[in-house]
Amino acid sequence: MDRLRTVRSIRTHVLVFLGLILIQFWLGMTINLEVTLPSLSFGGISALTYFAAHYWQVLFHMIVAVVILAVSVRFLILSLKLKSRPLIVLGIIGLAAIVGAIYNGISFLLSNQFFGNSIGMAMSAVSSIVAYALALYYIGSMRGEDDAARI
Repeated sequence: MDRLRTVRSIRTHVLVFLGLILIQFWLGMTINLEVTLPSLSFGGISALTYFAAHYWQVLFHMIVAVVILAVSVRFLILSLKLKSRPLIVLGIIGLAAIVGAIYNGISFLLSNQFFGNSIGMAMSAVSSIVAYALALYYIGSMRGEDDAARI
């Protein structure tokens, strides 16, 4: 019964992730189309602090990214607990893609909004969506508790 509960928790995490990534894309497109970010001559934490303090969309985008990262880490932990090789591999791929998106997002702000970082952020996010959608498909292909026990 504990395995079935873990499988259900993993499915819930995937659904939460997919909802959050949809919000993240909406925020990213809003920032891209509606917000003119300045080019800053200073970098590092001071630049990130400036953007977070002056642009609520960027701040919210950063907060959602941290929540997505936490959901991805939790997904991987649950997959490791379940000892399901396919879910572990998908969890690692998804987490790596989210880390890549966050890296590209920070680089985007610190590099005077270099277009390549914007594309890197989006492509990393799409890669994570594919990984978690495959995980959802894998979980959905199980028929019941007996199948969940075999994951």
